Amino acid sequence: TIIFLDAGIATSLLPNDRRNLRDLFKAVVLNDGYSAGALMVERARYERCTSIPGGKHAFATGVSNIVSEFHDRRKQGLTLGAVRVGALLGKVLDLCRRYGVEIDPAMSSVVVSMLVLEGLGRSLDPDLNLMKAAVPYLLVRKV
Repeated sequence: TIIFLDAGIATSLLPNDRRNLRDLFKAVVLNDGYSAGALMVERARYERCTSIPGGKHAFATGVSNIVSEFHDRRKQGLTLGAVRVGALLGKVLDLCRRYGVEIDPAMSSVVVSMLVLEGLGRSLDPDLNLMKAAVPYLLVRKV
């Protein structure tokens, strides 16, 4: 039997966008959510949280809490069945809305792709360990 799988999603990132994505995912994988939040603010094309007293710190702390939640679930086994990446991304997007941190359009397409592929992957193999599959690409390869 031959099975063709087409998620219907293709995107191309500019070198700067690839660097931003790699740096952000690296911070998440290394459980450094505060740095991930700070990177999101520093590299956003538009943000208003630095004009709010304590805004950048509050945003980065919020991202840190979400990343910690991700890693707490990871201790139970980071499988598609156990971790709801879409729900965690939804919390990040809500923080971005609250603090006025714009998501780059290139990153938006990556987020949508992840949501679609998470659902598809969960239906195909809910026991797939995301960390084991992703770490070689996120930490070794030049994305």
